[in-house]
Amino acid sequence: MENLDKINELINNKKYAEAKEELKTLITDEEKDVEALKLLGLCHINLNEFKEGQAVFETVVKYNDDATGWFYLANCYDNQDDYLHAISAYSEVLRLRSSYVDAYKNLAVVYVKNKEPQKAVDTVKKALEYVQDDYTIFYIAGTACMALKKFEEAVEYLEKALELNPEHSQLYNNLGTCYVTVGNLDKAYENFLKASEYDPDNSITYFNIASILQLQNKHKEACDYFRKAYSIEQSDNYLVALALSEVKSNQLEEAIKHYKMLVSHHPEKTNFQYNLACCYDAAGEYSSAIAILAHLVLLNPKSVSMLRKLAGIYAKINQFANAKALYEKILIQGNVSFEIYYEFAHLCVKTDDMDKAEKILKKVVELNPEFAPAHKDLGVLYLSKRLFDYAEDEFNQALKLAPDDFDILFEYANYLHSTTNFEKADEYYQKALEIKPHDSDALGFSALNKIHLKDLDKAYEQIEHVLEHDANNGFMFFIAGKIRFLQGKYEDAKMYLVKSYELEKTHDCENMLGLCYFELGDYEQANNIFKHLLEQNPLNVNLLLSTARCYEKLNDKDAALAALDKVVDAFPECEEAQEMIRAIS
Repeated sequence: MENLDKINELINNKKYAEAKEELKTLITDEEKDVEALKLLGLCHINLNEFKEGQAVFETVVKYNDDATGWFYLANCYDNQDDYLHAISAYSEVLRLRSSYVDAYKNLAVVYVKNKEPQKAVDTVKKALEYVQDDYTIFYIAGTACMALKKFEEAVEYLEKALELNPEHSQLYNNLGTCYVTVGNLDKAYENFLKASEYDPDNSITYFNIASILQLQNKHKEACDYFRKAYSIEQSDNYLVALALSEVKSNQLEEAIKHYKMLVSHHPEKTNFQYNLACCYDAAGEYSSAIAILAHLVLLNPKSVSMLRKLAGIYAKINQFANAKALYEKILIQGNVSFEIYYEFAHLCVKTDDMDKAEKILKKVVELNPEFAPAHKDLGVLYLSKRLFDYAEDEFNQALKLAPDDFDILFEYANYLHSTTNFEKADEYYQKALEIKPHDSDALGFSALNKIHLKDLDKAYEQIEHVLEHDANNGFMFFIAGKIRFLQGKYEDAKMYLVKSYELEKTHDCENMLGLCYFELGDYEQANNIFKHLLEQNPLNVNLLLSTARCYEKLNDKDAALAALDKVVDAFPECEEAQEMIRAIS
């Protein structure tokens, strides 16, 4: 008795190793002392010696079939992941003492670990018949419901657990997870924030908060919380999520830095290298992106996504032949989607391979007859070949499939303009502008079409709108100059045409500028322009007539007649030249 008092004192002072040695001496003398055996078993448990504890409590229950002995024996099985024996032992506890609440709780936890969550819920419900103020019961029930994917039931149990223990961070985390699953992101965010208040050193909590913000497309704020999580625990999972949100929030330098880290941590994972290349692409560092992707393509020659990405970058830097060659490698593999054929067709156009572009666009239509953009592009291609009937058929098919598509309406209007159907062209330009009222090309080409309809005021109004938003488009300045010229506003016309020529030196603009100087009475300047144009096109009738008019105004009849003789030699039937010769002579 005296020995047991000493041993109990040692146990109370948590000196389990000393108590264990004392008990071994005592048990040797009094081998069947059940109380001593129980104390020895408890010492083993507190020293995490579960195998030894199991042996002791298996002996205890042979001599004394009581609930406590079975409970500790079940605990030993549980801690060795021997769930079947643990379940059997806890069930024996409850057979002997049906009100043993801790046994219900432990048994429920074992059921969860043994992937039998419904039995865990049933067990917890029995425990609730004896006690309703223990938060752990509701906690276990909520966890089991989560395993069963019954998240709304889980929310009820976890909310009750928090009522009983409102400062438990993991309860808030679990509840937040449930709210994410049922789609209530605001409540999830609220609970994860609460969890961080009670446990500010839990990296998973910050990761959960960041994930909510990521789902809400609040990527900049998400980055702050991902960084907090990573500062606590340097997990590559956090780094992956952080880099993604950095890309989404256009923090490309940071994203590049973090993908470089991931590549160094996992050189075997090509997806990190691919993402790094995508970041370089987005940042405009094309040479770096190409270097990585070219290496990846060598390692993964059948990767369509990598070939496609590399081709896309080549296209951005106008290396269309390289891009086209990569698409040809994709096509050789076979089983290619119509989208890839469509992209390849555009590259054929960029490389002036119009016959192949036509062939590939027909392939796109064959694979997907309902794909309206392919019909539209075929229409544009046929128009460029002056195959007007074919073009009209394709445009009509495109309009049938997508009557409200801006690009289709715009290109069809261009077709109508090219075939001199200016009234109908105007109708379709207006339909396109109803969809995109500020589109520069649509406004500009519509204005050009209105010139033919003599609607110069509306044309000028549209082109002014374009130039307010696109001050570096030489062609639009040319249209503005042409409109003002036709309106007799020659000084305005000259201003627009000079600006157009500064941006884009074209013969049309130079010629119009010469006509403008002529109308302003600056015949010398006008003539210099026409003579410059004649150097490249010496038999152009209009240019010869224009320079003849300038010479006439400058009283240089011989030069005027020389120019007119050239016109007559080339085109004897030119009445205007004949009349000028008679007038000057």
